[in-house]
Amino acid sequence: MDFFLKVIFFTVMLLIHYALSSQKKVYLGAVIPVIFVATMAWRYLTVDTVSVKAQLLVMGIGLFCLMAEWMEGREMFKRNQEKELERLRIEDFK
Repeated sequence: MDFFLKVIFFTVMLLIHYALSSQKKVYLGAVIPVIFVATMAWRYLTVDTVSVKAQLLVMGIGLFCLMAEWMEGREMFKRNQEKELERLRIEDFK
């Protein structure tokens, strides 16, 4: 049951991150990666007893995934903005 709850939690966090990344304000998408790095640093300093290499690897992979998702959200925002601009141009010609 614990694994299932973790999967649901991370899925919800990724959905929230994607939603924040596709907003007009660019820096909203940076909220989740900052929280991720702070949490991983806190876990390394207080909870986990893993090696530095393992911790950096997990942080690197996590940040890579979050940044890839952030870039996809920004692309979606730009596509939606271009669609809206095209719709307005078409309305101007009518």
